[in-house]
Amino acid sequence: MSTDRYKSLGDLSRPNHKHVNQTKVLLDDEFEDLLRSAARVHRTPKAVLAREVLKSWLLSLASDSKSDSRAA
Repeated sequence: MSTDRYKSLGDLSRPNHKHVNQTKVLLDDEFEDLLRSAARVHRTPKAVLAREVLKSWLLSLASDSKSDSRAA
């Protein structure tokens, strides 16, 4: 019997993924409702949508930061 199904997500071998890290985000009711509604519209799990939104924002922020440092 395999014990893999009893391991936590961080313990599983995921050769096609980079390291997996979890971050907890607390949202007020307004943003929770927006996230839930957007996830329903896009037919994706709320956590997946939140991850993609956060990644997009961080990449944009990094890009803007690089642009600002070149302009200075």
